[in-house]
Amino acid sequence: MIVVTLFLFTFFPGSAEAEEERLIRVGFDKSLPPLSYLDKNGEAAGFDIDLIRKMATLRGDKIQFIPLEWEDAVIQLRAGQLDLVVGMKYTSTRDIYFDFSDSYLTMSDALIVPSATRDISGINDLRGKVVAVQRDDAGIYQLESIRGGKMLIAFNQPDAMDMLFLGRADVFLGNRWTAEYVLQKANMRQDYRIRTGLIPPSDYAFAVREGNYELLNKLNEGLKELHRSGTYELLYSQYLEPYNAMAIDWWRKLVYGLLIVMGLVVIVLAGSFLWNKRLQREVRVQTAALADSFAFQRKVLDSVDNGILSFDQTGRITLINHAASRLLGLESKPAESYVMDCLPHLPVQQALMGEKSILEGELHLGDGTGRIVYYYIATLSNSVGAQVGGILCLQDRTEQKHLQARLIAQEKMRALGELVAGIAHEIRNPLTAIKTFTELLPKKLDDTRFRAELLEHVPEEVARMNRIIEDLLDYSREKPVQQKWEKPLDLVQSVMGLFTKRMESEGIRIVVDISPDLKVFVDRDRIKQVLINLILNAIEAMADSQDKQLTIHTKQGGKMVCLAISDTGSGIAQEDLLQMFQPFYTTKSQGIGLGLYISQKIMHEHGGEIEVKSEVWKGTTFLLQFAKGENAIEHFDH
Repeated sequence: MIVVTLFLFTFFPGSAEAEEERLIRVGFDKSLPPLSYLDKNGEAAGFDIDLIRKMATLRGDKIQFIPLEWEDAVIQLRAGQLDLVVGMKYTSTRDIYFDFSDSYLTMSDALIVPSATRDISGINDLRGKVVAVQRDDAGIYQLESIRGGKMLIAFNQPDAMDMLFLGRADVFLGNRWTAEYVLQKANMRQDYRIRTGLIPPSDYAFAVREGNYELLNKLNEGLKELHRSGTYELLYSQYLEPYNAMAIDWWRKLVYGLLIVMGLVVIVLAGSFLWNKRLQREVRVQTAALADSFAFQRKVLDSVDNGILSFDQTGRITLINHAASRLLGLESKPAESYVMDCLPHLPVQQALMGEKSILEGELHLGDGTGRIVYYYIATLSNSVGAQVGGILCLQDRTEQKHLQARLIAQEKMRALGELVAGIAHEIRNPLTAIKTFTELLPKKLDDTRFRAELLEHVPEEVARMNRIIEDLLDYSREKPVQQKWEKPLDLVQSVMGLFTKRMESEGIRIVVDISPDLKVFVDRDRIKQVLINLILNAIEAMADSQDKQLTIHTKQGGKMVCLAISDTGSGIAQEDLLQMFQPFYTTKSQGIGLGLYISQKIMHEHGGEIEVKSEVWKGTTFLLQFAKGENAIEHFDH
């Protein structure tokens, strides 16, 4: 048999070569450009693929490229259905099942975030964020160590990028080159930021089944030959440089440099007693400087008008300035005090439990002085990110609240001043009628027809004056919210009567389209105050308009009723629309800018909303949304 075999190898060398040639099944991620992907012809392409094709050590073997999803490629390699997988990131877990070639790339995963997002600057900032990542990617282990993080898993990295584009994820974690490739293809590079250097770098290599040393040696020899011949650099420039890839393993060099520096420092310190003495002197100097720094910080804190204090996880106060001591009355109390004892209504426990990183609001001190303070609580973390307590800032806003109340009253009185002209006209009309009947009374006392008209019209005019006076008192009177079912038509008509004379004199047409059966659950007096403010604004806005028309109508849908008040005035600029409901913001020469702020506050007290739509020189529409009554029409009224 030996002789026959030698005979066949000698006289039939082609048969021997055929036996030597074997099939190498190469699996690759079909959606990882520019490293590995399918081109427009369905052929395998990319940096990893061309590295395999250029290896002279594999020229005698037949190579079959098999495009797969990354997770399937890893599974099939482990099951023996593949001989080789390109572009696998080395991890200690994978090293149990696979053998890895020499590294041909080194890089760390990148974070891709929208350009408008500014609260993600490190890996710990992913807490509470939704991260899009590829299935079976090594970066998943990094995310699993972040408490509160959420992951959206995709089959490949371009699909994970799509989740970011669609707003389903806050950030993408994956290959830097692939992210650059997808962003440039989508023409969205300027819309996103790429954060690198936040995750330790990893080696990329070819992976073979455990124990396949023959193929592993061929791969390592092939990589060395590609580096010697310059082919590696050519492929790198062709595929990776256009996408700003990281050509140098600077992380590793940085670590080596730091280790060398630390070693030199240790040697110098260990070999020199004089240096040790000098360092001790420097420590004393720095300690004194640190003490001066603490004293300076303390002086700055005590000079601030606002109260500032810090507390630990138990709520014990660890640092407090003079303003906070005076505000909380702690100047004469023991050194160890707790925030919950001083401010029992403050949500300190909610801050300590980490439900929210920032809490703010207003509360009464409850010390009998009636003082109102604004509080701001922020969690305090140590160097490793663990919460160790919180910081509380207190600001006395008592005087500000009193001033705001006075200004609101002033704004209401200003609106009342605008109503005086209309009210005066409305009162003169019934007074004229009463005066006429009074003057004719001595002459026509015996006239039956005169007495009948007297009894009919005089009480009616007196009632009319009484209604006007009641409306005026209701507008100016301060009282708690008393909601009941009211008809919007009645509310509008009662307010429109106050402006009839002014709108007639200014040539304003009035169009009212409200169903008489429609009801809303409101406080009559407060909603009339809103209507007065909005109608006054509409009249003033139409002062310079050629076509003046005030339209009031309703829209219905579901359980809500929308009352629309539209004018054909000068409109509101876009920059003013963003601030018009802010207190003390106004574009008028007269007034203090509280009318719309008060109106919005009243609508919120009713559980409703006030919205505005406006175009410059085309008019403005205010929309008031209320809960609908039981007798309202259930369909949407256009």
